[in-house]
Amino acid sequence: MTGDGLALLQLADRIGLNLFALLTIGFALHAASGVVERDSFRGLRPRIALTGAAVVLFTAARLGILVAQMGDGGNFLDPELMPLAWLVLGDSTLAILVGAVASIAGMWFGSRVVAGLGAAALSVGFGLTGHAQGLTAGLAPIMVAAHVLIAGFWVAAPISLYPGPTLDSARLTSRLHRFSTIAVAAIPVLIALGIWLAWILTEGGEKLLVTTYGLLLLAKLAIGVIAIGVGALNKQVITAKVAADPATGKKWLRVALLCEATLFAAAIIAVSAATTIGAPAG
Repeated sequence: MTGDGLALLQLADRIGLNLFALLTIGFALHAASGVVERDSFRGLRPRIALTGAAVVLFTAARLGILVAQMGDGGNFLDPELMPLAWLVLGDSTLAILVGAVASIAGMWFGSRVVAGLGAAALSVGFGLTGHAQGLTAGLAPIMVAAHVLIAGFWVAAPISLYPGPTLDSARLTSRLHRFSTIAVAAIPVLIALGIWLAWILTEGGEKLLVTTYGLLLLAKLAIGVIAIGVGALNKQVITAKVAADPATGKKWLRVALLCEATLFAAAIIAVSAATTIGAPAG
């Protein structure tokens, strides 16, 4: 396979990995934090099993793509290059796989603690690889993990909070209040971490504004700010409407959650492109 073909494959893999990892983290955190009720865990099993399995698949593919890149587009499973690829991605791969399995197990057996630990391990897996490695005396990887953890909590919201036919108004209102209580504290931290990481990864100033990498990170941040506005509308207006007039409130909520899901998809594509197409030094 040519270098361009591998680059496109790597981008597709990164988008898939980021999307399904964030959803898995989000489902696990919604269970661990009580956004989703314990008696509803059974209904979430198929979702987290699907997203967790996808995480495993895309993580394995990431390793294979790196092997192929090392071999100039040759064998994805070259036994001579696999140990070298493992040196680069081994710690991250193990953390992501352990996190995916623990998240599924926590949801499957109704353990909020295990689900929460799984989400944390998955997030750590993203902090153990990428451009943040080695920056700021090891602080950047920790901040990346925290950033991913909070992002996952937010990204899964359009699914956990969606007013489907089996979710009654009282339970929906409870979920909205619980999610909003946590989000009010967590989302500003998410944006602050995103700004800090964008600044240090591009060394600030001109590189943030003129390089492909910097512009993609700025695009992700801009999308996040817009999503915050939609979230604020959910908290201040739509949640109250769901409680006062469930039929109308649910219609408004569906539109707002669809907008959020679209924004999240755009942000995931932007950050995935930044970590494959761009480079901090641009």
